[in-house]
Amino acid sequence: MKAVFLNQPGGPGALAYGDRPEPEIEPGEVMLRVRASALNHLDLGLLRNYRGPLPRIMGCDIAGEIVQISPEANAGLKEGDRVLLDNRVKCGVCENCVQSADQYCTNQKRLGVDRDGGHAEYATAPAVNAYKIPDAMSFTEAAAIPIVGHTAWHCLITQGQIRPWDDVLIHAAGSGVGSMGIQIAKMIGARVITTAGSDWKLEKAKELGADEAINYRETPNLSQKVKELTDGKGVDLVFDCVGADVWEESLLCLKPGGRLVITGVTSGARANMDLSILQGRPLHLMGSGGRSRRTFGDMMKMVNQGTLHGIVGRVFPLEEVAEAHRVMEARDFFGKLVIES
Repeated sequence: MKAVFLNQPGGPGALAYGDRPEPEIEPGEVMLRVRASALNHLDLGLLRNYRGPLPRIMGCDIAGEIVQISPEANAGLKEGDRVLLDNRVKCGVCENCVQSADQYCTNQKRLGVDRDGGHAEYATAPAVNAYKIPDAMSFTEAAAIPIVGHTAWHCLITQGQIRPWDDVLIHAAGSGVGSMGIQIAKMIGARVITTAGSDWKLEKAKELGADEAINYRETPNLSQKVKELTDGKGVDLVFDCVGADVWEESLLCLKPGGRLVITGVTSGARANMDLSILQGRPLHLMGSGGRSRRTFGDMMKMVNQGTLHGIVGRVFPLEEVAEAHRVMEARDFFGKLVIES
């Protein structure tokens, strides 16, 4: 089969397009004819710092049609079903899995990282990781959903406990996670303030439902602007997938008792912190951490109801995955970069 794979760590030029053996289906698994896969920011780090067995087929987000089902699989699926895959493969037997806390599975593996992923014509995964998609949804749109949708759902609903009356600040509106976060927050009924570095991305964010949009390149004092938009109160919840560059300003944007959930450090992982911000106000700071099968299933209910959609920025053929990585580095797109195979 044709695939894109990593032979050794490096930049986009380290990705090879060529022939790889078709995967063999294991007990309890399904095989997909992959129709679309998508890039994530984590792929940039994997390219340069991958430490696992090589070669590795990348591509963490996968959508396609089932072409084979293991006899041991029991997930209500059949050949021909159109599905997307949950990226996180849980072991099902560790203490956390047995206690229905699979988000902390000690043996979990990730498709496209620890197992071969979706930048190929075929891929396999446990049947429990396959979720049907609406008949009207394209595979291209479906591939733009899994990781960013589950991340935003977990951060806003599970961790952040978002409420309909909340004012919510969502950073990086143009990112996959940010654009999905806007949809989820508006689904709940919250008021959304979002940021981006260009006006055209802010307009796109408003089309998704954002109530207020701030160009961070033109607004050095973000917290002051947010206070103006909230009558001096600050926001109830900050959803941060940026990290160091916005860390202190994000804290200053919160009202007393506010919550901040961080899930990305694209601008850097180390930041100085003025502890007096916490001393003076009872803030709640949370990481993203693991995500459960249950919350993935909850998210997919809203996808199948037509409430949540994959946001596709650009589409590339399988042989141009390396170019898609270069576009990812440049950040001049809105939503997700999707590979069609």
